[in-house]
Amino acid sequence: MNDSQAGPKGPDQRLRCCICGQQTESADDYVVLELSSEESNARQYFGAHAEHLNSVLAQGFNVEVHLM
Repeated sequence: MNDSQAGPKGPDQRLRCCICGQQTESADDYVVLELSSEESNARQYFGAHAEHLNSVLAQGFNVEVHLM
């Protein structure tokens, strides 16, 4: 995905979970991660279920979802 396909806060549609590969359309715990580089304008977005992301993060790191 490049910047022309992403909105100001990430992709304009939900991405599959990068952990389990399943759809995230009805997930209440959907999160988007953005990976960028100082050396270029390139960005990579990853979608994930927060619960699945928490299962692979190092001890002491976790994702909390706050509904707005």
